[in-house]
Amino acid sequence: MALGSEVEERVVASMKQLGFTATDAKTYIALLRGHPATGYELAARSSVPRSAIYGVLRRLQSLGLVNAIEDKPARYVPLPPERLHGLLESRFTRNLETFKTALDQVVGPTAEVATWTVVGYKALLEQVERLVGSARERVCLSLWRREAEQLARAFGEAVERGVDVVLFSFNPLPELPGTIFSYGIDAARLEAWWDHKLILVADDSVVLVGDARPTEENRAVVSEEPALVEMAVANLVLDLTLFAQRTGVDTAEAITHLTRHLAPVDDLIAEAVASRDGG
Repeated sequence: MALGSEVEERVVASMKQLGFTATDAKTYIALLRGHPATGYELAARSSVPRSAIYGVLRRLQSLGLVNAIEDKPARYVPLPPERLHGLLESRFTRNLETFKTALDQVVGPTAEVATWTVVGYKALLEQVERLVGSARERVCLSLWRREAEQLARAFGEAVERGVDVVLFSFNPLPELPGTIFSYGIDAARLEAWWDHKLILVADDSVVLVGDARPTEENRAVVSEEPALVEMAVANLVLDLTLFAQRTGVDTAEAITHLTRHLAPVDDLIAEAVASRDGG
């Protein structure tokens, strides 16, 4: 199995993010290249010192990534990549569930409404994916084409789950699942006037709003605070209302879903006007 240096670097970086060391990753890669192999052979292939290779192999054995099949000398084989993926996925899921249960016990049932800041562009996209992925009924976003393209998979998976996805943009959007309202203005022309921003409302209960600049300093806010959710909904409703007026496209259904938990202001105004005129 031939691995280029660039591919190897990506594998090492990914394994480090999963909690392995660089020597763990290099040893596993060396074993994938040729197995079964002795510790001596793996040290020569992986650039891991001979003094350290056996400690690394013992650790990988304990984690289930390698197995010794012979003795005197011991020869090792790797867990196949597809089985490693399944092992790590199930292990991560169990750990995450344990972590969530522990946090729920710490926080208790009287936790305050959460509002927190998301720092960094990558973290922003991950947070949007999480909110879209956990939505049960409906998610509505105002966003630019660049972000829409990177979130296409999350939108598709949401629609497959039966979630109503509504996307509004001033840019032309690619073919995406869900209901799309787009003015079709080229992003480069708008960028001369506006910065990229993103607004998301999920299930009428959580909002994400903030900049969408591809920098580590980018900031956005996620909140379940009803007042902030209502403000984000009002912004989306205004965009959709103006879009309908300017283009003639019917946005009534999307607006109705967005405003179903808000005060029926139009009805109240009509009643007040009728009462005033009648009085």
